[in-house]
Amino acid sequence: MKYWISLRKVSGDAFTDELGPVRYLAIPDNEIPAPRHQIPQMQWLRQIMAIFPPDPHYPDDGPSGDILFFVHGYANTVENVDDRHKLIQAGLTANGFSCQVISFDWPSGDLALGYLRDRDEARLASVRLVSHGIKLFVRAQAEKCDINVHVLGHSTGAFLIREAFDHADDGQATATAWTAGQLVLIAGDVSAASFSAGNPETESTYRHCYRLTNFCSGYDEVLQISNVKRIGLSPRVGRVGLPADAPPKAVNVDCSEHFHATYPPTGDVSIDVPMSHSWYFSDAKFLRDLTITLKGAVDRTLIPTRSTAPLTGAQTLV
Repeated sequence: MKYWISLRKVSGDAFTDELGPVRYLAIPDNEIPAPRHQIPQMQWLRQIMAIFPPDPHYPDDGPSGDILFFVHGYANTVENVDDRHKLIQAGLTANGFSCQVISFDWPSGDLALGYLRDRDEARLASVRLVSHGIKLFVRAQAEKCDINVHVLGHSTGAFLIREAFDHADDGQATATAWTAGQLVLIAGDVSAASFSAGNPETESTYRHCYRLTNFCSGYDEVLQISNVKRIGLSPRVGRVGLPADAPPKAVNVDCSEHFHATYPPTGDVSIDVPMSHSWYFSDAKFLRDLTITLKGAVDRTLIPTRSTAPLTGAQTLV
């Protein structure tokens, strides 16, 4: 069974690319998400909580386990999101990690020309990620359970997460104590400079997570287009990485070398532009690194899928 939170408006028995009310979906594995999969919020929450067994060391503490909210990027149809949801879930499972993926599906279109509209939709949808998603499991923790909540954002999903976490310190619906475990950004289409320590745009992002790991690639042509064609946006964190003055809890992992070695041709030779932005979902090395990152059992400098520069501490996916 797949679990989603959908913010798409409905037309007949199909989702559109317009913003609608929050819907909680329980979808059979072999079906594409559709409005008919909607169930009541508490039923949805109970079904997910029932997946997790009690901690064998603390059986009286109730269910114990990990949840990963996946926030997709712009120009994604329901079918695109479903494919990526399944790839992430399969990758975590293949690496021996029992972690339930939950897609937070906001209404992005399927055309690159809709980029600016999609960012507006992402901003409107952002507050619901916390108030209608993360906070459900935070409240459940008060009822004798131990569920670790992690968040993964791809492309514009990283922007949505930043906006959501920022609003969490301002809005009535979200302004209570809560913390995500691991926050992971891949190909993040959001300003790299905003992740400097003390920047007001990301202070709340850092405050509400245990660790932030940013995966970037200098070969990401979609984010290069973002720099050049989209109203002069500043360099993106998914292409140039975190700034040097990011807080200690932030970890940057440069994937350029791995991408260049694994997906030739690259460099000055034309490559598949969408693939340069979305290769993470089907890449075995990245999915193993993601699994180890979410588990959090070893220090960032000991993750075996990375090399760490001895002087600078810079990390590279190898």
